[in-house]
Amino acid sequence: MEVQKKGLGYYVKEGIKRCFNLLITTWLIIGSTLLLILLLELACVCYHKITFERRERNYFKLTDSYNQTPWIEDYYQEIDASYVTSWKSYVYWRRNPFRGKHINIDQQGIRRTTPSALSDAAALIKLRIFMFGGSTMWGEGVRDRYTLPSLVVQELDAHKIKAEITNFGEVAYVTTQELIDLIIQLERGNIPDIVVFYDGWNDVYSAQLNKAAGLPQNERNRALEFNLTKSYPNLRKVFLEKSLDQFCLGKTLKSLAPKRPKGPLQDFAALANDLVKIYLSNLKIITALGKAYGFTPVFYWQPVIYNKKNLTEFEKKYREARLGELYEQTNALISKDRSKFADYHFYNLVDLFSETKGPVYIDYCHVNEEANRPIASRIAQDLVPLIRERHLAGPGKK
Repeated sequence: MEVQKKGLGYYVKEGIKRCFNLLITTWLIIGSTLLLILLLELACVCYHKITFERRERNYFKLTDSYNQTPWIEDYYQEIDASYVTSWKSYVYWRRNPFRGKHINIDQQGIRRTTPSALSDAAALIKLRIFMFGGSTMWGEGVRDRYTLPSLVVQELDAHKIKAEITNFGEVAYVTTQELIDLIIQLERGNIPDIVVFYDGWNDVYSAQLNKAAGLPQNERNRALEFNLTKSYPNLRKVFLEKSLDQFCLGKTLKSLAPKRPKGPLQDFAALANDLVKIYLSNLKIITALGKAYGFTPVFYWQPVIYNKKNLTEFEKKYREARLGELYEQTNALISKDRSKFADYHFYNLVDLFSETKGPVYIDYCHVNEEANRPIASRIAQDLVPLIRERHLAGPGKK
């Protein structure tokens, strides 16, 4: 029986048919995979909204300080919307302008401080005060009129002292960033009469985060970003990582991944020693600037949750041994070496809330509006004699 010969056209048609079938099969596999990923992403979006966003949105409501406060939902929306920063030379970042009911930030990234209620005629003394610090000075968790600078203005009003206070506080700032920010103001001829620094938590947290004292928080990110556009492989890697982080699927997988077991606590003795050494160096530099420019610097080491003995049930959730260990060792050195601080207007406030039984903290270091009042009262109490001394000494004297 003779086998029928197949022509070239037949093989061409068969080739096209096979290629077409291969394309269809490939598309079905890819399409099914993409559809599965899309469905998983949608499921993760729902999961993320239910578990994470609800928890974040109710964060301030869940605190025992604000769980019955009617304005807290509006406040949360404002602080979330205002949490946008732009690059600022030397100090890395500063908040963008924002206008709200409870939070207002000007074009320079400075949060609004409630002005003095005293008239010029009623004031016995008028002066300018700069206040530096991290988010506790900026006022995270409190409204404009309850930030430390706003409350200090009110306290000084009672002493017939009309103070124009500028709140240079910014989220995550460490003391060295604040020193540089002060230098920038002095370079511009913006000279105050009094400068207040309110620090502690960020310096300690940053040191533990970077495993080195004296660096801004997340310094690794700045190193990663350096010359990034000049290295295509690095740029591609960062782009892919950041792109994947935008998907809820990636966030969910990270949240569900088993946590690595924690090893033994680090010996923080050397790190705490470096922390205090750098902090003292900053105090020395700032004091020298004060003598050169005619302002009086005042320094405060802030209280945090680890110094409170009577914790509420909510506050107990924020006890974390690894963060507290370094902070307590640093505090011990500061308390032990009091003589090293004798040449400065330095005040340690770590025990301010040690015996308080009611709610104070809304997390590790931020306090509620009512707790800001005794801090502001203590600051004003320390400032009043210094202000009067400057006033009696006359213009240009400290």
